[in-house]
Amino acid sequence: MPGTTGDVRVERVAWDDADARVLRDEQQAELRARYGDDDAGHAMTGDGIVATVLVRLDDAPVACGVLRDVSAGMGAGTGEVKRMYVRPDARGRGLSRRVLAELEDAARAHGCTRLVLETGVLQPEAIGLYLAAGYRPVENYGEYVGVVDSRCFERDLAVTAPPPRGLRGAAGRRDAVDQVAERAVEHTEDPARDHDVEHVAWRHPDAVTLRRAMLDELAPLYPEHVPGGPAASPLVEGAPDGTALTTVLLRRDGVAVACATLRSAPAWGPRTGELKRLYVAPAARGAGLARRLVRLVEDAARERGLTRVVLDTGIRQPAAIALYRSLGYRPVRPVAGWEALPFCLWFARDL
Repeated sequence: MPGTTGDVRVERVAWDDADARVLRDEQQAELRARYGDDDAGHAMTGDGIVATVLVRLDDAPVACGVLRDVSAGMGAGTGEVKRMYVRPDARGRGLSRRVLAELEDAARAHGCTRLVLETGVLQPEAIGLYLAAGYRPVENYGEYVGVVDSRCFERDLAVTAPPPRGLRGAAGRRDAVDQVAERAVEHTEDPARDHDVEHVAWRHPDAVTLRRAMLDELAPLYPEHVPGGPAASPLVEGAPDGTALTTVLLRRDGVAVACATLRSAPAWGPRTGELKRLYVAPAARGAGLARRLVRLVEDAARERGLTRVVLDTGIRQPAAIALYRSLGYRPVRPVAGWEALPFCLWFARDL
């Protein structure tokens, strides 16, 4: 087992390096245990391999990753990140970020301008890593098309990746800069404060109208999944399993322009609430209303003794993903049965 201090060495080795092969086998075994089946890409060979990265901690091999050239099938200059893995007893030290950075350097040296990768909904740690490193969700590609629990990501290597937020060191302490940034978000004055707040029932007419507009807007984004027009009525009018605790409306000059609902979420835990149907009318966007709605829902959750809020959003809504991450929400694995929802990402925040 690696020591507690950790002398880290990052190496590039051959694809068939014995230590790298052992780590890849361990990664596939862990995925098989999580998902109950082999990964769709488990039969990967050494074809097209550009770089294999191996990390040693106190001389013990503990992490690996692979870069593969997939230009032939996915466009010139495209590389694919594969076989990212850190042994369980070495996690929490930032080694996955070291591996990813080394693979990105190798990609640039090889002439890659774009990287793609695949992970799964039962690997929220990986999803969090890739989002923090500047990767964005994309449609499933290649062998992952139609695999409902897979999520694919890409990054333009010409775009500088954002600094990761909320990352923890070996001692589990959050970065001080990140804490200052979050406090600034909490206390910055914004135009959203000029809107009136009203707590209403789920079926309040203004809330129904806003939810209908939301689903009509989402329907073209997710034609395979989200109904629009009259077909959306059960989703906007019927109470979500009778679990709605409160719906928050924001009004400007008496007109309802934004809404969000807090509902109980027993499947996620006894003291967990779920944020649902957050929507801001197009004409009211840009004033920080979505950010304020999230905080109002969190306040309502605290008043009811809840200690955690969960939510889901879609892979085709990058602005929503960025909003929730900026407010401290981190990827989580879905509750049993929900992993079959093909476009969702799940996030949670402890209150």
